[in-house]
Amino acid sequence: MDLPPFQASHPALLPPGTVIGDWRVEDWAGRGVYGAVYRAAPLRAGPVAPVALKMAVHSEDPRFVREVELLSRCDHPSIPRLLGQGSWQSPSGTVYPFYVMQWVEGVRLYAQARRHPVTPEQVRRWLAQLASALAVLHAQGAVHRDLKGDNVLVRRADGRAVLMDFGTCFYPGAATLTPPLGFPGTPAYRAPESWLFELQFERDAMARYRATPADDLYALGVTACRLLTGEYAEPANAFQDEHGTWHFERVVTPPGFQDDSRVEPSLRAVVLRLLSLRPEQRGTAEQLAAELEQATGPHKPAQPVRVTVPEMRKSLARRRWPWAALAAASGGLAVCVWPDASREWLEKVTLACIAPAGGDSPSPSTKTRGLAEEAAATSTQPAPAASPPDGIAEDTPPKPLLGQTRPDEKGRCPRRWQVSLNGACWAQFAHEREACDLINGQMFKGLCYVPVLLPGRSPTSSPTNNP
Repeated sequence: MDLPPFQASHPALLPPGTVIGDWRVEDWAGRGVYGAVYRAAPLRAGPVAPVALKMAVHSEDPRFVREVELLSRCDHPSIPRLLGQGSWQSPSGTVYPFYVMQWVEGVRLYAQARRHPVTPEQVRRWLAQLASALAVLHAQGAVHRDLKGDNVLVRRADGRAVLMDFGTCFYPGAATLTPPLGFPGTPAYRAPESWLFELQFERDAMARYRATPADDLYALGVTACRLLTGEYAEPANAFQDEHGTWHFERVVTPPGFQDDSRVEPSLRAVVLRLLSLRPEQRGTAEQLAAELEQATGPHKPAQPVRVTVPEMRKSLARRRWPWAALAAASGGLAVCVWPDASREWLEKVTLACIAPAGGDSPSPSTKTRGLAEEAAATSTQPAPAASPPDGIAEDTPPKPLLGQTRPDEKGRCPRRWQVSLNGACWAQFAHEREACDLINGQMFKGLCYVPVLLPGRSPTSSPTNNP
């Protein structure tokens, strides 16, 4: 079947055989917020190893300059190796930056825990490897800002944990791209001090939080907690003191975290330190790596523990929902869909919009599962402002956005699949929290709500106070 002209030239939908610099695209592998990932191969003849080619979906995106600069400074076995960079001119004449890096054939960290029982030894080893990778970043003055299990691949060849997705990284001298009071990472992994800054300066339109290495270490602690128990740790009981300064009372861990049969006491102590409310008590990534590497010395094999890490629900991708629902869930990605496209191609795009590419998704093409598993499918538009933890987000109806579709005088939304809530129309999904974050949704009473926008309108990150 001939591809639609737009697909043949759109940077997120390049067909196999497309030549990009010195590489040829072999397969579409996934899409993230700002880039699409392809499995590619060098043009030179002879047996060659595949590479991961990440193409910007926005012309002259400065994030790619930032990523390339940082990756060029890093040399670590748990960080993909940068192999090249360049620019690609589409048939329409638009120029898009791209870079090429080592292809990592592996499985996402949480998926690995679901498939195979993990031992305390394995968890220590993974945490040590990730801490060591963070130490390399932090030595450059850089912070990752989106460390989580879905941005970590466990390499099939040797079981090493490899840190992925450097699109949100920041380092001294890098262009500032995050808006004031914006948060570039995943809310469930956000450090307490970041939440407190937002609470303290919510009325200051120019206030800007600067992440530190301690933010990455807290995110590593949340990742470890979810890896060990299948649930998140999160700050609780926000309050103001007599001076008007915001504080959290504590960080709450899941009940299973205190169970010695599930979490070894010495490992629990390490994770609790990473989850400290006070950033300075978390130590450094270098110290953590050294401590864990020393603790992973020879000892008798531990009993593996099977952890129930919740899957991101993919029921939406398996059902025949209207493409308008996909547009709502993917920030307008329905522009990627054409009536004459093949079923396999449509399934790939649908899964990219709704669930993480690769991983445990029922992807039509299993051969693409590698580095592409790091391409979290999120909106191409700014996310609505996330609500603080401590149950506030789930108990408070989501606030409508400017430009969001409104129900009529009878409270009915334009489409049957839309739900009227708090004076606006929403797409309602049975996603769990992290999956909801990925599609820029808001949790309310156990369900995920994604705003439905008026045609031609882009969402704003600031909710409107008047529905």
